[in-house]
Amino acid sequence: MSDKNLTPYFLTFGPVLLVGAFMMWPASEAIGARGTQSLVDAMDTLMPLLIAGTLGTIMVLSGVYLLISEMMENTSGMKKQLLSIAGVLIIVTLMAFVTGMGSNVTVINEADREIDADDDAFAYASEEDRTDTLNNAFDAGNTVWQMSPVTWGLSLVLIGLVSFMMKRPESAMEYVLPALMPLGTVFLSLPIINDPGLFNIVFPITLLVHIIIGGLMLSGNLSIPGTTEEGTEHGLEN
Repeated sequence: MSDKNLTPYFLTFGPVLLVGAFMMWPASEAIGARGTQSLVDAMDTLMPLLIAGTLGTIMVLSGVYLLISEMMENTSGMKKQLLSIAGVLIIVTLMAFVTGMGSNVTVINEADREIDADDDAFAYASEEDRTDTLNNAFDAGNTVWQMSPVTWGLSLVLIGLVSFMMKRPESAMEYVLPALMPLGTVFLSLPIINDPGLFNIVFPITLLVHIIIGGLMLSGNLSIPGTTEEGTEHGLEN
């Protein structure tokens, strides 16, 4: 397994886990107290879904980071610097997702915490105290998540731009990576547009594109710009 390239596997299977968890997550379309309550109502069944979503997030963003690393091996100068920035943006995105998911874990774990006005050890003073804590945790997670489309989208723009600069597309498959520029632009614009319905459309499409890139790399139909055909024929060798 040590001689395998994990990039296409992470890009293919990570988004499947993440989009599945996103579609089934009870608070995906709820905000404020309603969002908190939706997690409390389903807290007994959410941990497996949360684990799948976390694993999917780590896999897909790690896949993007590995893709950036492979591209950096074949370039230098300004293009390499742009890819370095893209890598930093992906790390920031991962941190935002993990923090946001952590806020949901707080809501789930604290929802049935004991209430005891006299005992200050691992107990809330009142129902209002516990409710405020849950709402604050949920809102904090949403705040962190707000900027993740910007950092993720800008990273995709930089990947697409550098891919185009490294090799001008000559076939249909060679337009796949440069196509990340318009996709990333739309994705990073979501907080500005501020339309939750549009996010529910663009986010799955973005993950689908990651799956397509990973699938094409696995099938040998897409190679990293600057690599030889032999080295990337099956998308499995380093």
